[in-house]
Amino acid sequence: MRRKPPGLRTRSAALLLLLCVVGCGSAQSREMPAGPSTRRPHYQIEASIDYDLLALASSARITVPAAPDDPLRDVVFFIYANAGGLGGEDERRKNIVVDGVSLDHAVLPVALEGAVLRVRLPQAQSAPFSLKIDSHGVIPRGRAGSGGLADMMGSLTADLGAMLNGAAGASGAAGAGRSKPKNTDYGLYSYSGGMLSLGSFWYPQLAVRVKGKWVDQAPEGLGDVCYSEMSDFDVTLSAPEGVHIVAPGQAQLLPPANRRQVRRYLAGGVRDFAVLMSEDYVRDAKPFSVSGKSVTVEAYTTKTNAAQSGKAIQIAGQALQIYSRRFGPYPYDAFKVVEGPIRGGAGGMEFSGLTSVASTLFQGLEGQMNELAGSLGIAGLDKLLAAAFGPAGAGDGKGAKGQGAPPASDSADGLLKGMLGHQNEMFDSLLEMTIAHEVAHQWWAIGVGSDSVRAPFVDESLTNYTTMLYFEERYGRPVAERMMDLHLKTAYSTGRMFGGDAPANLATGAYKNNMQYAGVIYGKGALYYNALRRAVGDQNFFASLREYYEKYRGRLAGPRALMEIASARAPGAKVEALYRRWIEETHGDEDVGGGQSIGIEELLGRFLK
Repeated sequence: MRRKPPGLRTRSAALLLLLCVVGCGSAQSREMPAGPSTRRPHYQIEASIDYDLLALASSARITVPAAPDDPLRDVVFFIYANAGGLGGEDERRKNIVVDGVSLDHAVLPVALEGAVLRVRLPQAQSAPFSLKIDSHGVIPRGRAGSGGLADMMGSLTADLGAMLNGAAGASGAAGAGRSKPKNTDYGLYSYSGGMLSLGSFWYPQLAVRVKGKWVDQAPEGLGDVCYSEMSDFDVTLSAPEGVHIVAPGQAQLLPPANRRQVRRYLAGGVRDFAVLMSEDYVRDAKPFSVSGKSVTVEAYTTKTNAAQSGKAIQIAGQALQIYSRRFGPYPYDAFKVVEGPIRGGAGGMEFSGLTSVASTLFQGLEGQMNELAGSLGIAGLDKLLAAAFGPAGAGDGKGAKGQGAPPASDSADGLLKGMLGHQNEMFDSLLEMTIAHEVAHQWWAIGVGSDSVRAPFVDESLTNYTTMLYFEERYGRPVAERMMDLHLKTAYSTGRMFGGDAPANLATGAYKNNMQYAGVIYGKGALYYNALRRAVGDQNFFASLREYYEKYRGRLAGPRALMEIASARAPGAKVEALYRRWIEETHGDEDVGGGQSIGIEELLGRFLK
């Protein structure tokens, strides 16, 4: 997941702009296996979507791998649509309920506790077997205006709005005194802005099994909630005619039923099966040569943002080419960039072969800032934007190749102008940053799997640094250095203000708030790989990444896997000591440096004196 930048504000409209001051923070298969693999789960699902009532009904037949050396007496699934905090504040209510589970037509006892579905088997199973799971549910409606910049600030809006009205102390951390939610609702399972996103939350997803035990802890934390094995999917979806369905795999249009479209999707070797749909989607596409094969990059945007589809396609296509050269081949025949109703602090979300990107990232900064100002009851932002950016109050649209922020003086006005300019520069590169980040997840999260709940740095930190490699190869080292300053160092410095440094190897639920999580995982954790690259040299660094991808592709990697590969390739580089310092300890203040953030006390002192 690519997170939107956290930031801060004070009483004045001037500091409103600082809210955006830190870095943000799936597939078509070439072939579908002839039959279910005995080594990985196989999902055969039929689902019908009531687009008017925002409801769905599903029947899934899931083949569960089993073996004599690990006989199964129970099975655990996750229905992530029921994760605490998703689609409403009342955790007693569910978005999806299970109507029944059966094995060979025999009904089995089950327990659905939040997102965790436990199925007790009548006798131990030592060979692959299939469970039939019937369910139905609803898709929550997002609030009016969901997905705008104010909404993407998530829970921080209320805290920082209170700061503007004097309810928070000048040196207090945002969110002090307010309980942290179990999960952040990123809108991945919701309807908003004319778009319906089921993400991969809508079907029972088999839990990961490690050393004879299910990893069955309920999802909790600030980042991604999904953790899964590589699987095969055969999915048939029914929806009203006129609704554009976006999903992974080879699509086949079946005969309509009751004036409804019916489509079958086959996707092999994927970790999830995400679905998005809209009556307003516009499709654009372009082929790219990636590792000697043709990959079709598609963009699905609403009509309002269709002008940005070409840019999105070009970013994704170039990223696929760069990462395939560096790490190993991209395994699918297509990649899809899909506008989605994302909110709560996320800019994008990765799935196998596709990414969902927040609507706000396809839009300009001026309109988003004015919307944010309105949500907080602040007037006069147009004057501030004009002072910082000129009369138009918008970026130049050049993304990473922009000319940079205007210089700032030591005066309050000069500081403001400089900081607003940095915001414009950051926002101008954010769409490119987000898409390049989500494409990188096809290697780190989808290709090489890892536990994104209990060890989020394994995929997110590496993915964010991989995004810097995209900028380096496409635009040159100076631009990559600038992006590191804007999106990585600034993420850490701002996260430090609102939560402090912390080890990067913690579970998502261990961080104090979104800002600290983003600062440590997307900032400091990503910069660890820059330090590792300097320590072992480019040849060993990139060889280690290629070996890591080749060794763990289709599998699950532990937190130390890449470090151990790099250490073996460069035994004299003290790689393990570097890992301890950056990942297990707290030396970010000495090691990171840079960024575009200042302390809250200094900030308030300059603007509120």
